[in-house]
Amino acid sequence: MRGAQGFSLFELLVVLAVLGILLAVGIPAYQGWIARTELDRAVSLVTTELQTTRSAARKGSVQTFAATAGDTRFVSRGRTVELPSARIESDLTLTFQPPFGTIQTPVGATAPTTPLSVVVRSTRKSSLLRTVSVVSLMGKVIVK
Repeated sequence: MRGAQGFSLFELLVVLAVLGILLAVGIPAYQGWIARTELDRAVSLVTTELQTTRSAARKGSVQTFAATAGDTRFVSRGRTVELPSARIESDLTLTFQPPFGTIQTPVGATAPTTPLSVVVRSTRKSSLLRTVSVVSLMGKVIVK
């Protein structure tokens, strides 16, 4: 009776070929998933900061959210927030005023216009973007 001899060279080559095909298909899909996840995280950060800024204004002091086009950070409630693997594509400055956290009317306007939007684009994959919109004077935030 013969003892166990292991794998033949042909069997090892077949396994390596299958692994190569799986990696060739899997790596781009994984990179796309990473880019989408990081963009969702950045959009969540912008959304949360908009809501927190409005909430802080309801507690009694004027609060500002400012974003500059092409930048990877924004200023909310006097502090700078860095976005992970994303940049802001549109300028937006919102001032929330107490006691209800409503959007302050810009200078020279009779009433604030809504919706006001911030476009957030992935720095890993430029075709990926999301829009964060403030859709009412009361500061309701939606993501598209």
